[in-house]
Amino acid sequence: MIKGDKIQSRDWLHFSKKYGTALFGLVVFVFFSVFANNFFTINNQLMLLRQMSMLTVVALGFTFVMAAGGFDMSLGNAAGLINITFGAILIATNNFMLSLIGALTVGVLLGLTNGLLVAIIGLPDFIATFAVGTITVGLKMLITKGNPMSFPQDVSKAALFVGQGKIGSIPFPVILMLILVVLVAFVLEKTRLGRRIYAIGGNKVASQYGGINVKKYRLYTFIFSGVFLAIASVMLTSRLGSAQPLAGEDFMLDTIAAVFLSTTMFGEGEPKAIGTFIGAFIICMLTNGLTMLNIEYYFQYITKGLVVILSVLTSVYLGGKLKKS
Repeated sequence: MIKGDKIQSRDWLHFSKKYGTALFGLVVFVFFSVFANNFFTINNQLMLLRQMSMLTVVALGFTFVMAAGGFDMSLGNAAGLINITFGAILIATNNFMLSLIGALTVGVLLGLTNGLLVAIIGLPDFIATFAVGTITVGLKMLITKGNPMSFPQDVSKAALFVGQGKIGSIPFPVILMLILVVLVAFVLEKTRLGRRIYAIGGNKVASQYGGINVKKYRLYTFIFSGVFLAIASVMLTSRLGSAQPLAGEDFMLDTIAAVFLSTTMFGEGEPKAIGTFIGAFIICMLTNGLTMLNIEYYFQYITKGLVVILSVLTSVYLGGKLKKS
């Protein structure tokens, strides 16, 4: 009987560790559906998906970095510089493609800078990426003096479609987000590139001895992060209809929360694209639901922080229990 109880306990621990975070998200969803008026409506769910689309795209790029055992503290501040680049080129030329190329170029350069400092030179992730993010604050304030840059009235329709358009009744940002989730999931889980990134995240030294060019692949992950940040920043600027130097500053906290939730999602300790998507949904759902319940905004920050702490603690605690069982 005792042996059977131990087996059942071990099975429950495995189940909780693997699906606990997803079940938590389901419980929160049901709670808001019952107690928050209009939460469980098609219009609100579409709005929620549109709101989370930009966060998800940023978090997908960050997923590459974390999968390789890295960290990127520049995301929130760097988003504003990309916003300004996109807006400035658009205002000057009214050409969406040129503006998009400019934003992607800045994203690549930021990712390349982070990657060179961390992967090639060997500076600590936190220090190097925080410094790069701080530099972007100075650059965007130097360019704008802190003032927003409004789009002209005859702005290219494509520039607004990226953040505001719809295909049928589905917002285009939602469609773009889902495409990118599938793409990242495929790259990370079905390609040699993805397998090597996960191998590096698991053990850099062993990967090096195994013939993997650790520096090169870690550099790639930071470049990917910069590209996805640029895409999300263009979506955000398009959504706002203006280039705001401070827009996107919340990306950092929410991105960390979403990707850390991803690492606890399926009990493997590795960030996955689908886990990042669910993590972003949970974070945005909390903001959406708490707003509908008229909860003050500062409690929303407290709640997000507690969710990350509890999810990580739960994963570590259950992981220790599993090893002992």
